[in-house]
Amino acid sequence: RNKVPKNGCCGDKEFVKLHAYTLMEHPVVVHLDLDTLVLKPMDALYDVMMDGVTPHTTTKKNKNNGGIEVAFNDPMPQQQPINAFFTRDYNMAHPGMKHAGVQGGFLVLRPSMEVYEEFREIIRKGDFRQNGGWGGMGFGPFYGSMTFQGIIPYFYDYLHPGTGVELDPCTYNNMATNPRDKPTRNDIVSGNCRNGYNRPEFNDECEDCRSR
Repeated sequence: RNKVPKNGCCGDKEFVKLHAYTLMEHPVVVHLDLDTLVLKPMDALYDVMMDGVTPHTTTKKNKNNGGIEVAFNDPMPQQQPINAFFTRDYNMAHPGMKHAGVQGGFLVLRPSMEVYEEFREIIRKGDFRQNGGWGGMGFGPFYGSMTFQGIIPYFYDYLHPGTGVELDPCTYNNMATNPRDKPTRNDIVSGNCRNGYNRPEFNDECEDCRSR
């Protein structure tokens, strides 16, 4: 707990983002950092969260995902409601890490006081381990892992799997970062794909979102 105030960009102040879960007058809430520029509607995300994947939300390109571009072209979970959409911060990834953190400036969520209270209990318990992150399950250590960027994937990947979906970071919350672990020189990329640290099958192939 003594280390949280200096963790990541803003320390324990990052937890204020969790108050978005208390906005119960709205069916869906979008958390965005102020330096975000929204270029296209995100209605498909809201439709899937409120109605599930239905025929009117599908497209030829993403016929099984309600028209939503999911990271790695993974299928959308079908067995339970989707309660959150997020992107991951692979720019902070490093070889050997079990889980990549979320990008802390974007989260589409379903408000819930029950979820909010569960987050509060996790924080109060403070089970963040030096070499294992939250719950000792590999959600840390990495930049911001003690706060928002680590607790969100711990919640949706481990505690409640299948209820949160990772989106394609070139379509949603595009940070225009180098997807590889070596510099780009003269517009020529080099190195391994950062998202391939967790998904070895994608170690050599990753889209450069800067070209979008």
